[in-house]
Amino acid sequence: MRQQTKPFIVERKPTRKPKPDALKPSIWGKLDTDIAQGLQDQRNMERAAVTGGDDRA
Repeated sequence: MRQQTKPFIVERKPTRKPKPDALKPSIWGKLDTDIAQGLQDQRNMERAAVTGGDDRA
């Protein structure tokens, strides 16, 4: 086998892919968090109604 005349160089180019930690904003905006908060508030009100509004244990 012949010996190599030029050195072998590996060039690593940066990718254009977004970083995995950079989350894209949702197309729904804050709607999903607003709905989740509303459901949590509704559960809290139902729990207070069942216990008679007494949150003490």
